[in-house]
Amino acid sequence: MASQHRSSSYTNEEDLHLCHVYLDISQNPIIGINQSKDQFWARIEYDYNNPQSEFTITQARPKRSLQCRMQVILTAVGKLRGCIRQIENLNPSGASEQDILNRAKTLLTQDAKYQKGFKFDHVWPILKDIEKFASVNNPTSTFQRQIGNFASSQSESPTSESPTSATPGLSDFSLNINNEEIGGSSAERPIGVKKAKLKRKNDEQLATVLDTIKGENQQLVEILKKGNLDRQQNFDQNYQLQMQKVATSVFKEENKILYMDLNSIANLNVREFTRNEQLRIMQKRAQEQGLGAGSQGQGSQNNSDDFGQYYNILRGSGNNFPEY
Repeated sequence: MASQHRSSSYTNEEDLHLCHVYLDISQNPIIGINQSKDQFWARIEYDYNNPQSEFTITQARPKRSLQCRMQVILTAVGKLRGCIRQIENLNPSGASEQDILNRAKTLLTQDAKYQKGFKFDHVWPILKDIEKFASVNNPTSTFQRQIGNFASSQSESPTSESPTSATPGLSDFSLNINNEEIGGSSAERPIGVKKAKLKRKNDEQLATVLDTIKGENQQLVEILKKGNLDRQQNFDQNYQLQMQKVATSVFKEENKILYMDLNSIANLNVREFTRNEQLRIMQKRAQEQGLGAGSQGQGSQNNSDDFGQYYNILRGSGNNFPEY
Protein backbone atom coordinates (compact mmCIF):
# COMPACT_ATOMS: atom_id res chain seq x y z
CA MET A 1 0.00 0.00 0.00
CA ALA A 2 2.88 2.33 0.79
CA SER A 3 4.22 1.92 -2.74
CA GLN A 4 1.02 3.40 -4.16
CA HIS A 5 1.78 6.73 -2.46
CA ARG A 6 5.42 6.83 -3.45
CA SER A 7 6.30 9.85 -5.58
CA SER A 8 7.63 9.36 -9.07
CA SER A 9 11.13 10.38 -10.00
CA TYR A 10 11.85 14.02 -10.69
CA THR A 11 12.03 15.06 -14.31
CA ASN A 12 14.60 17.51 -15.64
CA GLU A 13 11.87 20.16 -15.86
CA GLU A 14 10.94 19.61 -12.22
CA ASP A 15 14.59 19.86 -11.19
CA LEU A 16 14.90 23.15 -13.04
CA HIS A 17 11.72 24.48 -11.44
CA LEU A 18 12.89 23.44 -7.97
CA CYS A 19 16.30 25.04 -8.44
CA HIS A 20 14.76 28.30 -9.64
CA VAL A 21 12.42 28.40 -6.64
CA TYR A 22 15.31 27.58 -4.31
CA LEU A 23 17.46 30.37 -5.73
CA ASP A 24 14.63 32.90 -5.65
CA ILE A 25 14.01 32.31 -1.96
CA SER A 26 17.57 31.69 -0.73
CA GLN A 27 18.99 34.75 -2.51
CA ASN A 28 16.12 37.12 -1.72
CA PRO A 29 17.56 39.80 0.64
CA ILE A 30 14.20 40.23 2.40
CA ILE A 31 13.04 36.67 3.04
CA GLY A 32 16.17 34.64 2.29
CA ILE A 33 17.82 35.09 5.71
CA ASN A 34 16.89 35.32 9.37
CA GLN A 35 14.33 32.52 9.07
CA SER A 36 14.15 29.00 10.43
CA LYS A 37 14.73 25.88 8.36
CA ASP A 38 11.04 24.99 8.48
CA GLN A 39 10.01 28.45 7.27
CA PHE A 40 12.58 28.29 4.50
CA TRP A 41 11.39 24.95 3.12
CA ALA A 42 7.74 25.83 3.69
CA ARG A 43 8.23 28.77 1.34
CA ILE A 44 9.91 26.53 -1.21
CA GLU A 45 7.05 24.03 -0.98
CA TYR A 46 4.46 26.78 -1.45
CA ASP A 47 6.20 28.39 -4.40
CA TYR A 48 7.00 25.06 -6.05
CA ASN A 49 3.41 23.85 -5.92
CA ASN A 50 1.88 27.25 -6.65
CA PRO A 51 -0.55 26.71 -9.58
CA GLN A 52 -0.12 30.33 -10.63
CA SER A 53 3.55 29.79 -11.50
CA GLU A 54 4.67 29.55 -15.12
CA PHE A 55 5.68 25.93 -14.59
CA THR A 56 2.92 23.36 -15.14
CA ILE A 57 2.66 21.21 -12.04
CA THR A 58 2.23 17.55 -12.96
CA GLN A 59 2.60 16.25 -9.41
CA ALA A 60 2.51 18.06 -6.08
CA ARG A 61 5.67 17.53 -4.09
CA PRO A 62 5.73 17.68 -0.28
CA LYS A 63 8.29 19.64 1.62
CA ARG A 64 10.24 16.55 2.67
CA SER A 65 10.56 15.37 -0.91
CA LEU A 66 11.70 18.77 -2.15
CA GLN A 67 14.19 19.00 0.70
CA CYS A 68 15.76 15.62 -0.05
CA ARG A 69 15.84 16.24 -3.80
CA MET A 70 17.51 19.59 -3.36
CA GLN A 71 20.06 18.00 -1.04
CA VAL A 72 20.93 15.43 -3.69
CA ILE A 73 21.33 18.15 -6.34
CA LEU A 74 23.36 20.49 -4.15
CA THR A 75 25.59 17.68 -2.93
CA ALA A 76 26.35 16.58 -6.49
CA VAL A 77 26.94 20.15 -7.65
CA GLY A 78 29.17 20.80 -4.65
CA LYS A 79 31.16 17.63 -5.38
CA LEU A 80 31.69 18.63 -8.98
CA ARG A 81 32.66 22.16 -7.96
CA GLY A 82 35.22 20.67 -5.58
CA CYS A 83 36.63 18.53 -8.35
CA ILE A 84 36.86 21.53 -10.65
CA ARG A 85 38.73 23.52 -8.02
CA GLN A 86 41.20 20.71 -7.53
CA ILE A 87 41.75 20.32 -11.27
CA GLU A 88 42.29 24.07 -11.54
CA ASN A 89 44.84 23.92 -8.72
CA LEU A 90 46.88 21.56 -10.90
CA ASN A 91 47.20 24.41 -13.44
CA PRO A 92 46.70 22.22 -16.51
CA SER A 93 48.48 23.82 -19.44
CA GLY A 94 46.32 24.78 -22.40
CA ALA A 95 43.15 23.36 -20.84
CA SER A 96 39.92 25.15 -21.69
CA GLU A 97 36.99 25.54 -19.34
CA GLN A 98 35.25 22.60 -20.97
CA ASP A 99 38.41 20.48 -20.67
CA ILE A 100 38.60 21.24 -16.94
CA LEU A 101 34.91 20.37 -16.55
CA ASN A 102 35.38 17.05 -18.37
CA ARG A 103 38.37 16.17 -16.21
CA ALA A 104 36.43 17.09 -13.09
CA LYS A 105 33.56 14.81 -14.14
CA THR A 106 36.06 12.00 -14.68
CA LEU A 107 37.50 12.63 -11.24
CA LEU A 108 34.00 12.63 -9.76
CA THR A 109 33.35 9.11 -11.04
CA GLN A 110 36.05 7.82 -8.68
CA ASP A 111 33.58 8.45 -5.86
CA ALA A 112 31.52 5.30 -5.31
CA LYS A 113 28.25 7.26 -5.27
CA TYR A 114 28.99 8.95 -8.60
CA GLN A 115 30.41 6.06 -10.60
CA LYS A 116 27.66 6.54 -13.18
CA GLY A 117 28.73 10.13 -13.70
CA PHE A 118 27.29 13.55 -13.02
CA LYS A 119 23.52 13.48 -13.61
CA PHE A 120 22.63 17.14 -13.21
CA ASP A 121 23.97 18.82 -16.31
CA HIS A 122 20.51 20.32 -16.83
CA VAL A 123 20.79 22.41 -13.63
CA TRP A 124 24.56 22.90 -13.59
CA PRO A 125 24.51 26.25 -15.46
CA ILE A 126 22.23 27.89 -12.88
CA LEU A 127 23.78 26.36 -9.74
CA LYS A 128 27.51 26.35 -10.48
CA ASP A 129 28.02 29.97 -9.46
CA ILE A 130 25.56 30.43 -6.58
CA GLU A 131 26.84 32.06 -3.39
CA LYS A 132 27.07 28.82 -1.43
CA PHE A 133 29.82 27.62 -3.73
CA ALA A 134 31.72 30.94 -3.55
CA SER A 135 33.01 30.58 0.03
CA VAL A 136 36.58 29.37 0.31
CA ASN A 137 37.03 30.12 4.00
CA ASN A 138 34.64 27.50 5.36
CA PRO A 139 32.89 25.76 2.48
CA THR A 140 31.53 22.85 4.47
CA SER A 141 29.72 24.99 7.07
CA THR A 142 28.43 27.33 4.36
CA PHE A 143 27.12 24.39 2.36
CA GLN A 144 25.35 22.85 5.33
CA ARG A 145 23.88 26.17 6.46
CA GLN A 146 22.46 26.98 3.01
CA ILE A 147 20.73 23.60 2.54
CA GLY A 148 19.22 23.63 6.02
CA ASN A 149 21.41 21.23 8.00
CA PHE A 150 20.56 17.90 6.40
CA ALA A 151 22.50 15.86 8.92
CA SER A 152 19.40 15.22 10.97
CA SER A 153 17.36 14.28 7.91
CA GLN A 154 19.97 11.72 6.83
CA SER A 155 19.56 9.78 10.08
CA GLU A 156 15.80 9.69 9.56
CA SER A 157 15.85 8.73 5.89
CA PRO A 158 18.43 6.17 4.74
CA THR A 159 17.59 6.87 1.10
CA SER A 160 18.95 10.41 1.17
CA GLU A 161 22.48 10.86 -0.09
CA SER A 162 25.24 12.29 2.04
CA PRO A 163 28.90 13.13 1.43
CA THR A 164 30.95 9.97 1.31
CA SER A 165 34.30 9.23 2.79
CA ALA A 166 37.43 9.37 0.74
CA THR A 167 37.50 6.66 -1.92
CA PRO A 168 40.50 4.45 -2.69
CA GLY A 169 42.63 5.37 -5.62
CA LEU A 170 42.64 9.10 -5.07
CA SER A 171 46.01 9.10 -3.33
CA ASP A 172 47.72 8.90 -6.72
CA PHE A 173 46.26 12.31 -7.54
CA SER A 174 46.61 13.79 -4.02
CA LEU A 175 42.98 14.85 -4.33
CA ASN A 176 40.06 14.76 -1.95
CA ILE A 177 36.62 14.97 -3.51
CA ASN A 178 34.83 14.65 -0.16
CA ASN A 179 36.08 18.05 1.01
CA GLU A 180 33.96 20.24 -1.17
CA GLU A 181 36.43 22.87 -2.38
CA ILE A 182 33.68 25.08 -3.63
CA GLY A 183 35.27 28.42 -4.35
CA GLY A 184 36.25 30.68 -7.16
CA SER A 185 32.79 31.81 -8.19
CA SER A 186 32.17 35.36 -9.27
CA ALA A 187 28.66 35.41 -7.80
CA GLU A 188 28.09 37.92 -5.02
CA ARG A 189 26.37 37.22 -1.74
CA PRO A 190 22.88 38.73 -1.72
CA ILE A 191 22.56 41.70 0.60
CA GLY A 192 20.82 41.03 3.91
CA VAL A 193 17.73 42.70 5.32
CA LYS A 194 19.62 44.71 7.92
CA LYS A 195 22.19 45.84 5.39
CA ALA A 196 19.45 46.68 2.91
CA LYS A 197 17.65 48.79 5.53
CA LEU A 198 20.92 50.40 6.60
CA LYS A 199 21.78 51.18 2.98
CA ARG A 200 18.32 52.70 2.43
CA LYS A 201 18.70 54.76 5.62
CA ASN A 202 22.16 55.96 4.56
CA ASP A 203 20.83 56.85 1.11
CA GLU A 204 17.99 58.85 2.65
CA GLN A 205 20.39 60.64 4.99
CA LEU A 206 22.72 61.38 2.09
CA ALA A 207 19.81 62.74 0.05
CA THR A 208 18.79 64.94 2.97
CA VAL A 209 22.34 66.26 3.37
CA LEU A 210 22.58 66.97 -0.36
CA ASP A 211 19.25 68.80 -0.31
CA THR A 212 20.43 70.85 2.67
CA ILE A 213 23.69 71.72 0.95
CA LYS A 214 21.82 72.62 -2.21
CA GLY A 215 19.48 74.91 -0.25
CA GLU A 216 22.37 76.54 1.59
CA ASN A 217 24.24 77.06 -1.67
CA GLN A 218 21.15 78.71 -3.16
CA GLN A 219 20.92 81.00 -0.13
CA LEU A 220 24.61 81.82 -0.48
CA VAL A 221 24.11 82.68 -4.15
CA GLU A 222 21.22 84.99 -3.24
CA ILE A 223 23.33 86.65 -0.54
CA LEU A 224 26.19 87.16 -2.98
CA LYS A 225 23.82 88.62 -5.57
CA LYS A 226 22.32 91.00 -3.01
CA GLY A 227 25.81 91.91 -1.80
CA ASN A 228 26.90 92.70 -5.35
CA LEU A 229 23.80 94.82 -5.90
CA ASP A 230 24.36 96.69 -2.62
CA ARG A 231 28.00 97.26 -3.50
CA GLN A 232 27.01 98.58 -6.92
CA GLN A 233 24.46 100.94 -5.37
CA ASN A 234 26.99 102.12 -2.80
CA PHE A 235 29.54 102.61 -5.55
CA ASP A 236 27.07 104.68 -7.58
CA GLN A 237 26.19 106.78 -4.54
CA ASN A 238 29.82 107.32 -3.64
CA TYR A 239 30.61 108.21 -7.25
CA GLN A 240 27.82 110.77 -7.31
CA LEU A 241 29.03 112.25 -4.03
CA GLN A 242 32.57 112.46 -5.33
CA MET A 243 31.36 114.11 -8.52
CA GLN A 244 29.35 116.58 -6.47
CA LYS A 245 32.41 117.36 -4.38
CA VAL A 246 34.49 117.86 -7.50
CA ALA A 247 31.80 120.08 -9.03
CA THR A 248 31.61 122.14 -5.81
CA SER A 249 35.37 122.49 -5.71
CA VAL A 250 35.45 123.59 -9.36
CA PHE A 251 32.60 126.03 -8.72
CA LYS A 252 34.51 127.62 -5.83
CA GLU A 253 37.68 127.94 -7.88
CA GLU A 254 35.76 129.46 -10.75
CA ASN A 255 34.16 131.96 -8.36
CA LYS A 256 37.61 133.01 -7.26
CA ILE A 257 38.48 133.74 -10.88
CA LEU A 258 35.21 135.59 -11.50
CA TYR A 259 35.70 137.82 -8.45
CA MET A 260 39.29 138.71 -9.27
CA ASP A 261 39.93 142.45 -9.86
CA LEU A 262 41.55 142.81 -13.26
CA ASN A 263 42.93 146.27 -12.36
CA SER A 264 44.97 144.69 -9.59
CA ILE A 265 46.83 142.50 -12.09
CA ALA A 266 49.89 144.32 -13.32
CA ASN A 267 51.00 141.77 -15.88
CA LEU A 268 49.08 142.35 -19.08
CA ASN A 269 49.32 138.74 -20.23
CA VAL A 270 47.99 137.42 -16.92
CA ARG A 271 45.28 140.04 -16.96
CA GLU A 272 44.21 139.00 -20.49
CA PHE A 273 44.30 135.34 -19.56
CA THR A 274 42.19 136.00 -16.46
CA ARG A 275 39.66 137.96 -18.50
CA ASN A 276 39.34 135.10 -21.01
CA GLU A 277 38.83 132.64 -18.16
CA GLN A 278 36.09 134.83 -16.71
CA LEU A 279 34.39 134.92 -20.13
CA ARG A 280 34.68 131.16 -20.47
CA ILE A 281 33.23 130.55 -17.00
CA MET A 282 30.28 132.89 -17.56
CA GLN A 283 29.58 131.33 -20.95
CA LYS A 284 29.64 127.85 -19.45
CA ARG A 285 27.28 128.81 -16.64
CA ALA A 286 24.96 130.54 -19.05
CA GLN A 287 24.80 127.36 -21.10
CA GLU A 288 24.18 125.27 -17.98
CA GLN A 289 21.35 127.56 -16.94
CA GLY A 290 19.93 127.33 -20.45
CA LEU A 291 20.01 123.50 -20.38
CA GLY A 292 18.39 123.47 -16.96
CA ALA A 293 15.60 125.86 -17.93
CA GLY A 294 15.05 124.28 -21.33
CA SER A 295 13.80 126.23 -24.26
CA GLN A 296 10.71 127.68 -22.56
CA GLY A 297 9.73 131.31 -23.37
CA GLN A 298 12.65 133.56 -23.94
CA GLY A 299 15.11 131.77 -21.75
CA SER A 300 17.72 131.65 -24.49
CA GLN A 301 17.30 135.37 -25.26
CA ASN A 302 17.55 136.22 -21.56
CA ASN A 303 20.70 134.13 -21.24
CA SER A 304 22.19 135.91 -24.22
CA ASP A 305 21.30 139.29 -22.74
CA ASP A 306 22.74 138.28 -19.37
CA PHE A 307 25.89 137.03 -21.01
CA GLY A 308 26.13 140.27 -22.96
CA GLN A 309 25.78 142.24 -19.78
CA TYR A 310 28.49 140.15 -18.09
CA TYR A 311 30.71 140.63 -21.10
CA ASN A 312 30.18 144.40 -21.13
CA ILE A 313 30.91 144.56 -17.42
CA LEU A 314 34.14 142.67 -17.84
CA ARG A 315 35.11 144.87 -20.79
CA GLY A 316 34.70 147.94 -18.61
CA SER A 317 31.75 149.67 -20.27
CA GLY A 318 29.53 151.40 -17.74
CA ASN A 319 32.03 150.92 -14.92
CA ASN A 320 35.33 152.16 -13.70
CA PHE A 321 37.35 149.32 -15.38
CA PRO A 322 39.76 150.64 -17.97
CA GLU A 323 39.43 149.39 -21.51
CA TYR A 324 42.16 147.35 -23.13
